[in-house]
Amino acid sequence: MKRTFVLGALVVLALIIIACAPAPTPAPTAAPPTVAPKPTEVPKPAAPALPDLKGRALKVGSDTTYPPFESVNDKKEIVGFDVDLVNEICKKINCKATFVTADFDGLLIAINNKTYDFSISGWTITDERGKAVDFGLPYLKNTQVLLVRSDEAVVKTADDLKKPDVIVAVQLGTTNSITAKKLVADPNKQVKEFQDFPTAVQALLNKQASAVVIDTFAASDLLDQNKGKIKLTGNQFGDEALGMVFRKGDAELKGAFDAGLKAVFADGTWAKLCNQWWKDIDPKPDCTGAGLPLK
Repeated sequence: MKRTFVLGALVVLALIIIACAPAPTPAPTAAPPTVAPKPTEVPKPAAPALPDLKGRALKVGSDTTYPPFESVNDKKEIVGFDVDLVNEICKKINCKATFVTADFDGLLIAINNKTYDFSISGWTITDERGKAVDFGLPYLKNTQVLLVRSDEAVVKTADDLKKPDVIVAVQLGTTNSITAKKLVADPNKQVKEFQDFPTAVQALLNKQASAVVIDTFAASDLLDQNKGKIKLTGNQFGDEALGMVFRKGDAELKGAFDAGLKAVFADGTWAKLCNQWWKDIDPKPDCTGAGLPLK
């Protein structure tokens, strides 16, 4: 009886100890992996809508004796870098361009007289011309060079143009003519002006002139056409930019072509045309467009 009591007491005590024992600590739960928040994507601003000229027909005056900018091919078509550039711009701003051959020295007057809507013809942007017409954005950087006969021994650099017996041939109404008159000793005697550069080069070949002052990238095609007969001499000189010419105050057309020019530059068309028209021709422009305000 006593033993039974003691055994019962021990059972009760064991139950009390178990009841009073602290609960087991649960195993820690692994925290979920930290996921970096996705960066908020900022939408790119939409490109501004290009001007719409609503299919407007445009007459473009151009001296078409200036390859590879513009010239007349065997099929009597006017072709060249300037021609393709204008046509690509017209695709952007909805217009239709027709090129018309014109004398370079009369083009500025013809534009202001509304004979032509505008002109592209390797025009160098100058302050003096800017008094009469409005220039579009520069579309090509340019310099000037000297062309001489392949056997020329007297004229080697631009400094040699000051020699009194040297005659320089240029195209009438160009900045090349202005430059030549500054380089020679006597502009009245030493500079001969011709209607176009092919005629000036022919005068060089006929020994009526000792050198031709010409834009660097117009020289390239003439060099190609007259291989073995003429060559470049000396260094390039001057730092010029070419631009399209618009009637004074024609902000609508100028603005449309400026916008279209930027668009064909941005999509790579400008570079494609540059490389196409100066392929295998040296010297050639920088077809990356470095330094042009078109971005």
